[in-house]
Amino acid sequence: MNRAADSVRRIADQYVAELAAHEPDAAQAAGLASPGPLADIGPEWLQRKYALQGEVLAALDALPGTAGEDPLRAALAERLERERLLFDTGFTPRLVAGLASPVHLIRYAIEGLTVTADAAGADLVARLEAVPDGIAQYIASLRWAASNAERFTGTGIAPVRQLDTLTAQIELWLSADWFGSLPIDDPVDAATRGRVRAAADAANAALGQLLAVLREELRPLAPTVDGVGVQVYADLAAAMLGARIDLADTYAYGWAELTRLVAEARALAASLGGTGADPVRGAAKLLDADPGYRLEGVDAIRSWLERRVDQTIGALQPAFDLPSGIRNVECVVAEASTGVVYYTPAPPDGSVPSRIVWTIPSGVPVAATWQEVTSVHHEGLPGHHLQFAVTASSSDLHPWQRHLCHIHGYAEGWAHYAEQLADELGLVRDPAERLGLLLGQIWRSVRIVADIGLHTGWAIPANSLVAETEWSPQLAQRMLVELALVEPHLAGFEVDRYLGWPGQALAFKIGARLWHDARAEKAAAEGDAFSLRAFHRDALALGPMGLEPLRAQLLAG
Repeated sequence: MNRAADSVRRIADQYVAELAAHEPDAAQAAGLASPGPLADIGPEWLQRKYALQGEVLAALDALPGTAGEDPLRAALAERLERERLLFDTGFTPRLVAGLASPVHLIRYAIEGLTVTADAAGADLVARLEAVPDGIAQYIASLRWAASNAERFTGTGIAPVRQLDTLTAQIELWLSADWFGSLPIDDPVDAATRGRVRAAADAANAALGQLLAVLREELRPLAPTVDGVGVQVYADLAAAMLGARIDLADTYAYGWAELTRLVAEARALAASLGGTGADPVRGAAKLLDADPGYRLEGVDAIRSWLERRVDQTIGALQPAFDLPSGIRNVECVVAEASTGVVYYTPAPPDGSVPSRIVWTIPSGVPVAATWQEVTSVHHEGLPGHHLQFAVTASSSDLHPWQRHLCHIHGYAEGWAHYAEQLADELGLVRDPAERLGLLLGQIWRSVRIVADIGLHTGWAIPANSLVAETEWSPQLAQRMLVELALVEPHLAGFEVDRYLGWPGQALAFKIGARLWHDARAEKAAAEGDAFSLRAFHRDALALGPMGLEPLRAQLLAG
């Protein structure tokens, strides 16, 4: 290792060491003692972290050589610049958004775990007992952002829609006594059960305080306009993607892709028996009733998921050097309000495995595989799980890159690229599953045009898909339902997410576009010497990074 690269690693080590004093994930990544049960989300640490990132950037700038030469240096510099940009817009300090608020991170630290009569159970109880302090920190950060609004290029208070969305979610948690409903193993003693109940009551009380802040303090002052405007949106999109993009070109690309994909889906649906003005919905109804794609019961759904993941692993050998831990993934079927598939990676210490979770509507243990195959490839293999397993097993990568560098454009772009790669590799087995693939791509295309349109206010170009010329949340929701067959409740939640998390919706299809373009350029340059397996090996070996440095690294030399 040359002196400059060694210096970059020392700077990264120092950065992670300070993170580790406030964030358990960073402590695990660095092999240090945890600072506590939950991450620090208070305003003091938010401000200190912002300053720390500036100090690290200055140290990197002072090193000799070109910043783009060393992958770690390029990745670290891009990410810290963009995280500071998120702070400067006000997004990070005032964050209130469905699935993405700090209070959701508190919940995720507990979700899916069981109180057991061992050290892991004791750690979980301690985490539950820390929830009130975590919520108090979140409240303090929201108040700090609101009182320092002039500090930001955007707003210091989230829009009314986001406050109301989080309020409704918290009300559901309270009505279900979510924190008090943790499963407890039979061997757990009465004293521990009493601690769990007391901690849950304290957590519920803290959530009640958060509700009061959202309703009584913030909502009267919150903006009623959902869109953030062109400039702030451009900054947020750059942070989500790790790249500056031409928004007008991206908007046009989204519309072109949407038109192409809808036409392709309609033609395919007609060949599958769909008729009338909406052949896609007609074909979907036929396929949902087809016994060849219909699963009934949790055991049948789990067995199918496990079998499909296992078969996919075997089919990936020609295109990937698979890491030894690729099979360390748990397939889970859970009940929820809507049926979606998602992935949770293993923590840095490997104490629990990665999980592919297929949620099914509560009380209705029925699922249709034709539409979810593409989600399995996105969340599992060759998508998120494969990328995570490769990254986590790459000992040459710095721990910051292996475990702490999370960039939507990189991760979601890879997973969406993986959906289409699965089709190339023959993993999409028939026209019905290909229709599911197309519907997923349509969904991602709607995300592009709706996200940009809702936040910038740009006009809708003349096209055959919608009659409207101006954007509204209702139009975006209807496009998801009618064009991508998204369930109405989920479509409403999706649109709320776009409005609360500007730019993130671009990560899927725009990220995949970069992976495809870089692969095509590499193949053109190497000609007959090009190897898909080598491209994937070398690309994933770079580790997570923003799309700008990723493109430069992929095409270097």
